[in-house]
Amino acid sequence: MLRDNASVPLDQISRAQKLAKDMFAAIGVRIEWRLGQPSISSPVGSIAIELVDKTPASLMPGALAYAKPYEGIHIRIFYDRIQRGPYQTERLAHVLVHEIAHILQGIVRHSDSGVMKAKWTWEDVRQMLDHPLSFTEVDINLIHHGLLASHSRMP
Repeated sequence: MLRDNASVPLDQISRAQKLAKDMFAAIGVRIEWRLGQPSISSPVGSIAIELVDKTPASLMPGALAYAKPYEGIHIRIFYDRIQRGPYQTERLAHVLVHEIAHILQGIVRHSDSGVMKAKWTWEDVRQMLDHPLSFTEVDINLIHHGLLASHSRMP
């Protein structure tokens, strides 16, 4: 579930969601986007993603977002920080994928390469224009393992 508190242009959100959906589809994971905030009637496994602006400089300096993988639901994306750089749509999509992957994996970890790197280089960002950053095999396995684990806990 996506809640836009940063007034991001709807076409940019739509394009970023499509790219993120395609990136997950490439590893056999289906993402279904909905607007709003999760409620009691939300499907099991819903993730609450909030786009915010006016992020205080002292809050996680340099971070574009954060997820709460041990809690398993909440992601906050600092859109004002994404907006300051180039390729905003591609970066937004990659930030969505990165943070959703943390939730699906259920752990805090980063890879040495690809979409799950802790900090992308200028070359990584430029590459996002040509084709999406990939998941490492370890990341793919952790995502699928996390999904299996969460399904086994469902009522």
